[in-house]
Amino acid sequence: MSVLYIRCGAVDRATYAALAELVGQFTPLVETAPPDVILADISAAVRYLDRLPEQLALMIGTRATAMYDVHLTIGAAGNRAVAAMAAAAARPGRVRAVDADPEAVADFLGPRPVAELHGIDEAAATALARHGLPTVGQVAATPLPVLQALLGPAGGLTAWERAHGIDPHRVSADTPPKSLTADRLFSAYGTHPDAVRRTLPLLADSLARQLHGSGRSALTLALTVSLSGGSSLDRTRTLAAPTAHPAVLSDAAHAMCDALAPGVTGIRAVALSAVRFAGAAVR
Repeated sequence: MSVLYIRCGAVDRATYAALAELVGQFTPLVETAPPDVILADISAAVRYLDRLPEQLALMIGTRATAMYDVHLTIGAAGNRAVAAMAAAAARPGRVRAVDADPEAVADFLGPRPVAELHGIDEAAATALARHGLPTVGQVAATPLPVLQALLGPAGGLTAWERAHGIDPHRVSADTPPKSLTADRLFSAYGTHPDAVRRTLPLLADSLARQLHGSGRSALTLALTVSLSGGSSLDRTRTLAAPTAHPAVLSDAAHAMCDALAPGVTGIRAVALSAVRFAGAAVR
């Protein structure tokens, strides 16, 4: 499993929701923890895109900065607890990755103060330190029965698991979104429609990844072209059969683009969305 623990910083609710949607373009397994944390299981994206978790984290961070002027602090690891500690150890606005290899996890966790152990409250951390266990490595070296004697059965087990880099809790996806969207914000106003057409296959590929990741296939697509004056042009298209195939999505996107008003100018952004679905993904 590959998990990102994303700290958004001081953002308003609208920006926080937009950042969650941005992360959702990479994986449907997104769990929001307001006001400023987003968790994501990117295991499928790592395999599909053949990228390292930290590379995907950098992609998300770069887009967040470009689109919302937000500098994300991201921890990447094999589970949510270690990812949370990696985010806490990262420099603000940076990515800190911890390899899932047990030795790498132990090297990262060992020297950290027990107060940083994710899932351990202040009282438990104080009790451990008072009994000569001020670091995570020292807690990891302590037999489970001793920890349970100090913290109780449940508290001792949690401390032992977290000190060994174990967290059985998976990322719990929020309610599946009613639509999936891939978008592109152009760096210059007045982008020519030909540039939009060149972008459509990339948007279709991104949307296909989201569909496959969520186990759904698209029945109806929508294309939205945002203009520099604040207005937008919208087209929808119902497909002949449900699909998650990028080539079919791209063809439909091009057809909708061709149906827009000819000679449109001042294009600022384009978005391709799946707005109606079938159940399982159809190749």
